[in-house]
Amino acid sequence: MTIDENIKSKIESISQCIDNKFPRNIISICEKLNIQVQETSQLPNNTSGLIYKNKENSGYSILINSNQSAGRKSFTIAHELGHFLLHKEILDKDSEIVSVAKGVNSDSPAYITRQDITATSSQEYRKLETEANKFAAEILMPEKEFLKQCICQNSIDDIASFFGVSISAATIRADRLGGLYFL
Repeated sequence: MTIDENIKSKIESISQCIDNKFPRNIISICEKLNIQVQETSQLPNNTSGLIYKNKENSGYSILINSNQSAGRKSFTIAHELGHFLLHKEILDKDSEIVSVAKGVNSDSPAYITRQDITATSSQEYRKLETEANKFAAEILMPEKEFLKQCICQNSIDDIASFFGVSISAATIRADRLGGLYFL
């Protein structure tokens, strides 16, 4: 199975959590999967978010940088959800996808960016990140609906607004799907 087929299969497996409205309520999807989503201002500015396995309750949490735009936050949450669905075995093994370690004070986590952990090669890390980005693009901007909007909307700004993502995310999706041809 190709990665694109795997991504579509994972999205299909959670279809009961997804409504057909746009922009997608990605936080609601996570909540239905028992993944807690929280915003924090404690992440470094160059870190949009992370997912980790909560040791206390064996659940999963996504932390999002509160300094990011709404569209960026949406894509980041979807990206981290992609890690959960595509790379859960890595999360469960407590390796580089787990971006949080307990701090000295057991009540507060100490944040570690994925780049700080060297257990995985940079090539493998890039592969995981690419897969999570593809997942985020597909769940937030499904191919058929995206191409339809490329015909119906007036600009990439309108498309980004329709899907609730950043202009950058919509532009990359359009480029990868050939949608810029329609604009």
